[in-house]
Amino acid sequence: VIDPGHGGADPGLECDELTEAVVAGDLASRVEGRLAAIGVQVLLTRSPDSDHAPEESERASFANQTGADLVLSLHADSASSSAPSGCATYFGDVVAGTGSSLGHRFAEMVQEEIVLRTDLTDCRTHAKTWDLLRMTRMPAVRIECGYLSSPRDARRLADPAFRDAVAEGIAAAVVRFFAPDEA
Repeated sequence: VIDPGHGGADPGLECDELTEAVVAGDLASRVEGRLAAIGVQVLLTRSPDSDHAPEESERASFANQTGADLVLSLHADSASSSAPSGCATYFGDVVAGTGSSLGHRFAEMVQEEIVLRTDLTDCRTHAKTWDLLRMTRMPAVRIECGYLSSPRDARRLADPAFRDAVAEGIAAAVVRFFAPDEA
């Protein structure tokens, strides 16, 4: 399941006519295309151009009802300052009784693949107890693919070729996650 963050009445931060919802929707379409091309069945929690944005609990319920193997929640971050920048990936907090070690492993793979393909600052992986990460029965990660409040990140996220690189990294992490371990 791919979850394009924001949407509907919540477009997130806007920077030069680019909103967090637009970035997330575009990335979702790019990742979906790459995964579908290799035979992966991809479901979206919302259409990238939808006026409706389900709550996180609804998104988690959708993933659980469909029996998904993974959940990828795509976001662009923002802050009150223009200084924060970079990419971070979040997974369910195993210590708090939510999430999974597989979610942690997958988050690390996603982070590695995005950082490998882009010049985004590596803000590493972090455990969180957000609803989508906590309420799903499968590994789930939330990917913050840069800060629209950072002029540098915003310029990068406005570039379709850059979003292609991010999408390629996410798709590569999915393939790695399901690849058999090497002996």
